[in-house]
Amino acid sequence: MPGAAEDTGIEASLPGDLYKEARHPLEVVRRSLDNWSDAELGALAEGMHRAGQDFARVKAADYKGDDLFDLARLCSFGQDWNGANTAAIDYVSSRAEEHRAQAYAISVNALVRMNAMDLAVETEREMLRKLPYDAEVAYALRDMKGSLEEASNPIAVELAADEHTAILEALAQGIPLKATHGEAVIGLGELYESAMQLAFLERYYGRNEIAETTVAEVQGALPATAALPAEDRQRISSVTARYRLLGMHVPEVKVVRSLQSVNAKAQIDQNFGSATVLVLFPDWCATCRRMMKTLTEFAVVNRDTPIHAYGLVFADDAVLVGQPAREKNFKEMSGTQTVVVPAATTEIFGATDFPTGIVLDGTGTVRFIGQIPGDAFNGDSYIGKVIVRMAHEEGAITKDSGNAVGPAADKQ
Repeated sequence: MPGAAEDTGIEASLPGDLYKEARHPLEVVRRSLDNWSDAELGALAEGMHRAGQDFARVKAADYKGDDLFDLARLCSFGQDWNGANTAAIDYVSSRAEEHRAQAYAISVNALVRMNAMDLAVETEREMLRKLPYDAEVAYALRDMKGSLEEASNPIAVELAADEHTAILEALAQGIPLKATHGEAVIGLGELYESAMQLAFLERYYGRNEIAETTVAEVQGALPATAALPAEDRQRISSVTARYRLLGMHVPEVKVVRSLQSVNAKAQIDQNFGSATVLVLFPDWCATCRRMMKTLTEFAVVNRDTPIHAYGLVFADDAVLVGQPAREKNFKEMSGTQTVVVPAATTEIFGATDFPTGIVLDGTGTVRFIGQIPGDAFNGDSYIGKVIVRMAHEEGAITKDSGNAVGPAADKQ
C-alpha cells in the first residue's frame, strides 16, 4: 500500500509510545459503562441527578459567553437534550469563538438523541462550512457518520463525501490534527480511519468503483514520510486489512471450543445460509457477553431464512489474567451461539474496537465489517438492517426473506 500503509521503520521505543501502549487495555475497558464498577455507576447517576436539578432552576437567556457554554454542557450531562441544544445554539449564535466547535457538537449530539436526524445533519454541515476543519470538527463528523450508519441512513455517504476534501487536506499535513481552541487532538491513525469511512460506506451501498477511487485518494493523502507512532501505524494497518476483506471470501477461523453446550461441535457452519453474522470480541467485554443472548435469539428468529449468527470470543491476557475469571465469563455465555477462538483472530479481521461485526452473504463473502453497537441484535436491529441493505444492493438474499428482525421485535 502506498503512502500511509508503508512501514516507516519507526519502532515503539520512545517512552511516550510505550506509555500509550501500556495504557491502551485500560482505556479500552473504560470506554464502556458496562465495565464500570457499581460505585462508579452510582457516582455517575448521582452526578446526572444533580445536573438535572441544577438546570431545572436556570434559563439559557440568563447567561452568555462561557457561562452559556457551561450550561449547554450541564444540560447534556443531565440528558436534557432540548435544553442542551437550546443553550448550544444560543452560544453558536453569539459568535463567541472559543467553544464554538464544541457547542456545535453538543447541539448535534442532542439532536441525534432527540431523533431529529435531518436537523442534526444540517447542523453538522453548517459546522463544516463555517468553522476551520480541526480536531473538534473531525470528531463531531466521525460520530455523526457513525450515528447515521447505525440508523442505516444513506445520508451518511453524502455527509462523508462533504467532508472528504477537508479530511484529505488534513491528512496531507502529515501531523496530528489539533483543535483551533482547546486541547483536543486527533491522531493520524484515527483521522485516516475516519477518512476511510467514506470508502466503506460506498461499498455498503454498491458503489464499488467510486470506493476504489476514494481509497486511492486517502492512501495518497498521507505523506510516506509522516512520522507515525506505533498506535497510528497499527490503526492504519487494521483499517486497511478490514477494507481488503470486503468482497473476499471469509478467511478460515480456528474454533477452539463451543459454549453452546458440552456436546456442541466447535465449528462455524460452512453452509452460510442466506447470510451469516460473526461478532468478534475479547472475554472482558461485558457489553459483548450480554449481546450473545440476543445474537442467539436473532439466529433462532431467522432460522427459516436461514440467517446464522455466531459470537467469536477470545482470551485477552493483556486485560484479564487468570483462568477462573475467564471461565466465569465463559459460563455467562453458556447456551449461546458463541465459540472460543484464538486471540490472533483479531489480526485476521483487523479488529481494534469491539464488538467487531462481520456479515457474510450466502457464498461466505464479506459484505460488512466494523464495530457494531451493543444493541445490534435488539428490536428493529442494526444487523437486520445491514442484511436487508446487503440483499437489496447485490441480491444476496431475496427481498421477501431479507426482512431480518431482532428478537425483541419478534415478541411484540
